[in-house]
This record gives sequence, structure tokens and C-alpha cells, in this order.
Amino acid sequence: MLLLILVSYVNLSIATSERSRALYSNPAGLSIRSYPEISVRTEDYWVSMNIPFLGFAGGIRFMSDSMEFMTGVSPLHYKDKFSLGYMYSSWDDKYTLGAMLRPHKWTSMGFTTIIPSSEGYDFNFGISIIPGWDRLVLTSDFFIDRGSDGTRYLIQSLNGALEIVEGIKLNIAFMPLNNDFRNGKIYGGIEFSLGNFLFGGYRGDGDIEGIITASVVPYPSLFKGKNRAVVVEIEGKYPEVPDVKGFFGKEHSFYNLLNLLDFIKKSKKIDSVIVYIKNNSLGLAQTEEVRKQLLGIAKEKFLVVHSDYLGFKDLYLASAADIISISPPGMIYFPGLYLSKIYIKGTLEKLGIEAEVGNVGKYKTAVDMFTREKMSQYDREQIEKFLDDLIDVVVGEIADSRGIDGSKIKSLVDSLGCFTPFEAVKEGLIDTIAYFDEVKVLAGVKGEGKIWRGKSVPREFLLSDPPKIAVLALEGSIIVGESSSSPFDIPLFGGSTIGSESVVRELRRLRKDKSVKAVVIRINSGGGSAIASDLIYREVLRLKDKKPVVISMGSMAASGGYYISAPANKILADRTTLTGSIGVWGSKFVTEGLYNKLGITHDIVKWGKHADAFGGHRPFSHYEKKMFDKMLKHIYDQFLEAVAAPRGLTVGKVDSLGMGRIWSGLSAKEISLVDEYGGLLDAIKVAGDEAGVQNYKVVLLPKPLKFLERLLGVQENAYLPVLKLIQEPYLYFEPARLDFGR
Repeated sequence: MLLLILVSYVNLSIATSERSRALYSNPAGLSIRSYPEISVRTEDYWVSMNIPFLGFAGGIRFMSDSMEFMTGVSPLHYKDKFSLGYMYSSWDDKYTLGAMLRPHKWTSMGFTTIIPSSEGYDFNFGISIIPGWDRLVLTSDFFIDRGSDGTRYLIQSLNGALEIVEGIKLNIAFMPLNNDFRNGKIYGGIEFSLGNFLFGGYRGDGDIEGIITASVVPYPSLFKGKNRAVVVEIEGKYPEVPDVKGFFGKEHSFYNLLNLLDFIKKSKKIDSVIVYIKNNSLGLAQTEEVRKQLLGIAKEKFLVVHSDYLGFKDLYLASAADIISISPPGMIYFPGLYLSKIYIKGTLEKLGIEAEVGNVGKYKTAVDMFTREKMSQYDREQIEKFLDDLIDVVVGEIADSRGIDGSKIKSLVDSLGCFTPFEAVKEGLIDTIAYFDEVKVLAGVKGEGKIWRGKSVPREFLLSDPPKIAVLALEGSIIVGESSSSPFDIPLFGGSTIGSESVVRELRRLRKDKSVKAVVIRINSGGGSAIASDLIYREVLRLKDKKPVVISMGSMAASGGYYISAPANKILADRTTLTGSIGVWGSKFVTEGLYNKLGITHDIVKWGKHADAFGGHRPFSHYEKKMFDKMLKHIYDQFLEAVAAPRGLTVGKVDSLGMGRIWSGLSAKEISLVDEYGGLLDAIKVAGDEAGVQNYKVVLLPKPLKFLERLLGVQENAYLPVLKLIQEPYLYFEPARLDFGR
């Protein structure tokens, strides 16, 4: 037995080779995690390059007396679990067919055969396993051929690889001679990685061979590199429902922003972070969630927040930082919070339009805009309580972070409200006045300071297939039909819609998908159609029977938005979320006065005394109004029962919390309308706990439309929300809205 130990050894197993190295052993591996790579093999100086398009690779072999070429492709593959490929080599004018199968994360199998064979057939088979620890890999390759003298079964090699530390791997291989384990060769050594460069080779019985691989995506490396400073820009809106930013841009969503901040928080290669607030159009609850991530970053790293202007939400967000900076010509504008409501009763009277409305609940005040000229005492009561809760949360956290007494901040709001940068520094609201380039120097950022989000080739050769947690984002007014979006982001008249048919279809698919172990439904909606809300509610109940469902409330999950939340296993809300508004309203408008002013008259022929009850040419009769109120009461009672049963409350208790009243997330937890405080990432973790899974993959739904789909008008139902809502039979869960500006 011959034993030779050298500096390195590389295993080109049929079961494990991927990307550029697969061209030397099994072409099916070309499409497995197909990152761009190039490899140089010292035996006859083979050079192979992998291109991540249909798993294509090409190579050149510099032989002693000629230069030959080889090409390979792996056009068929399924989620890196199964792939087929073939390769052509010019020096022997033969094709190699290959297959690779990875049924689960601990096992990989490979198969190759050469066509045409000299006689009979022959093929190679390899199997590799990870016996419970992903740093240890055991592999064996076999050769089977059938010739005139019968069939032979040969063990080509037995291999073991142990990664002692990240980037350094010990390898050993035994190659028996004609299945005689008493005679054979042992190869061994060390394989090491410098990140984007991987070195390996072997020597035994006079043979010397090595491979150097350069990869666009780095391999796990012993050399971590220097710590880095990064810049995160927060600009504009971050939709809950994934979208594509720009015609050919990347996926853009609020979850992507949270995930980026979470990555930065956990990365050991980043030690300082600048957050540049350019235009914060986040909702207040979204701002609360982002601030929570920034607090986590500030515990581990040096965090600076810079802006040219700090408004109410901006200052709340920035208060998580070690240092807050503002540009010299900037300002801090924090005069408090206010909510303005519009009343159009006078306008309707001048137009000759009479509003016929009905509502259940003294706090259900959406209809007041048609029937009143100012707020009712109940509306003022609920709004004052809601604003008080928001101020307690926001001012309290700014005070804690900045080391300022909360009463002093409230006093500053009333005495100044608008601060120059110098006044803000004096009062302790910010730390320094500087331009952005000066702040970058302070934080150690060089050049533009691009975000670093490195991904790495997994250390193990096998692809793990973790269970999935689906995050289904629902944003906008709830309507019957398909979800859609409008180019006009105007309350009621534009924005996104939550279509019952689209949502029900997605929930049914998730219920049947066995790879999805739990579902998080992220809701940002003030309500909409009663019928659509109930259809979605029923499908959430059915989904809950199969797997855990967790609700994550965004800036708003009120009325119909709360209705579809109620049946979940758990409901999480931010403290600044607007929720509740358990109630119902309906309306019709008598437009005969307007028509008369325009010279338009009506003449009616009908069958049935009340056939034209909902017509716009006359008001309800006393009996019709009574029946209309009865219908509203029925819907309200159904709403109460829909909340009471899954929440473990009595109908009477829900009624006392309902009556159309809005609640902050802070108060909603105290009265059992929500279960926990927390944002989207918290909800995902809760869903994992509920499903009993720790390692999981997050799938964000619905998938955004690609540019070509938008161009071809795939969103054929992109109506304005108000046009969709008026198709409903006059029954609505209030589309509650609350805007704070910056």
C-alpha cells in the first residue's frame, strides 16, 4: 500500500462536482448553483468556464501535441434537486451524458455514461452523504461496464472531506486496485479558499494534479477581510406588496428593506453604518419597525443617521442612532400631530344631492363627511385617544434614546416646533451639523459607500431544502374581484386594491402547498367591501386548519382589514398601528336635485313597490330606510361573531370594543384585539415557532409583475378603487385613513 500526503487534494466526484468543475466529471452539475466560474486543471492544462445560462460551460485542453476543446450544457434542472446534462469532447469524439439527483439535504447521487461506447455499455455512479454534520462529507464512486467478458463492478474511490475551519478542508481518498482493498492508493492533503479563489490538487504514485477555481461568488474563506462601512438610503415609499422599482429594476418592498437592515445587523464584516434619510414616506408603523432594526444595529455597530430635513417620523427614526447629523441649511420640524377630516355636506346641498346613509356604531364616522359639518363628540374622542397613544410611543422613545425628559420634548414642541440645526443641537435633539460627505468621513466610508450584501457558496456541496414560510402582503382597499393597482396614489381614488378573488386563489394555493409550513399575512388596509372581506375571512379559516396563520398589521389594519385578521392563530401589531374600527356603513346618494338643476328629469316604470329603492332619483321611504338599517345590523352582527369566536371573546365584549371605534396597536393589545406587539420580522419568527421550524426560507407574495407583463397589460383589472367599490351593494367596512405627513 502506498501512502503519500501532500499540500492539497481535490475530489472531482460524479456526485458532488458543480459549475466549472462539473465539466471534468458530470455535466449535470453545470446547472447546480450555477454561479459564473473559471477553473484551470493542471493535467494537460484544462481550462473550463461556467456561464449561468442553461448551465452552459466550455473548456479547452492543451495536450502535449494538440489543443482540444470540450463543451457541456445542462438544460434541464429542477430547483437544484435534479438535473440532466451532456458534454462533448473533441479528442475522443464522444458525448458524456450525466444526471444528478439530490432527494434531500443529506444525499447526492450522480450518474454518467459515454456514447458511443467501445462495446457493450459502461457507466459511472457516485453517491455522497453528509452523516449528520455539514462539515463532514463522505463520497464513493463506482464504475460498471459490460463487455464480451461479462459485467464488472469496480469501486473507484472512497473519499472523506472534513472542513476543520471555514475555508480549510482536510481531504483523504482511498482508491482500491480492482476491488482489492489490500492494495490501492491513498491520497490526502488540504484544500483552502481565499474567498473568490479556491485551490486544490493531489499527488500519488507519481501523478500530480491540481485545480485553481476563480468564482464570482466567494467560497467560505479563512480570510474574512476588513470590516466595512456601508450607506443605507431611505427614500420614498416601500410598498407592502412587492413591486419592481423602475422598468428593469430589482424587487422593491418593505420586507426587502427590513431584510437588508437585518442582514447588516448580523454581518460581522460591517462595523459602521450611515442611514441617509432622503425622503421618508414610510407609514408611522413602518417607521416604528425600521427604527427597531436600527436599534439592533446600534447595539453592535457605529450608527449615524443623516438627513437634510427631519420631520416628525424622521426624528423618531433617527433617534435610534449613536449620532444624528443634519445639513447646515436643514431644519427640524416637529410641531406635533394633527388629523384633518373633510366634510362635504354643504357641497352636496349646493349641488342638489342628498346623502342617504346608515351605519352601526356611534364611532363609525366615515358617513359623517356626507351628513355633518364638523366632528361628532365620539369621533373627536376616539381620535384624541389615538393621537395620545402615538405621542406616548414616539415622544417616549425619542426621550429615552436622546436622554431627554419626555415633558421637556412636549414643551419644546409647543414653544418652538420648528428648530434650526443650531437650536436642535442645543436642545439635544441632534448631535452635529455637517454635510453628507463629511459624515461619511466620520463613519469611515470610502468613496460612494455602496451597500455590501455578500452571498457565499454554501460550505457543503449539497443543497439544503428548508421549509418555507410564506409572507402574503395585502395592501389597499378591499374589493370583490381581482387585486389591482392604480398609477394615481390618491386616497380612495387611487393606489392598490385587495381583490377577494386574487387573495382567495393565493390562500388556496398556500393551503395545498406542503412545502409551506406557515403563512404570515401582512395587512395594510383600512377596509372596503363587506362581501370581499368575508370571502377572504373564510379562506383564512380554511388555511388555519392546515397550518399556522400569523397576521402582521402594518400602518393600518382597520374595519375590513381587521375582519380578515381575526381568524388567525396570532395577531401582531406595532404600537402605532391603526386598527379596530369594527363596524359597518352603507349609503346611497339622491341626485335628483342635481339633475333638475341640469334640466334632466326622470320617469319610472317599475314592477314591485320597492324596486327603485336604491335609485338615485328619490330618497328611501320610512319602511325602506328601516329595512336598510336592518341589513346593516345583520352585517354588523356577523362582524361581531367573526371576531368573537376566533379571539375567544363574547359577542357583547366585541360590541363594547367595536361600534366603529379605532384603536392604536398600543391599546389594542390591552383590550385583546391583538396578541403581541411586533413587526413583520417578529411575525415571521412567531410563524416559525408556531410551525415548529427554526431553519426556513421566506417566500414573499404576491410576485411582482415584470416589465413585459406590465407592458402587455396583464393587470387588466387595474380600476380605480372607488370605481370598484361603487359596484358593491352599498355595504362597506369603513376605509379608515390617517395621514401624518413627515
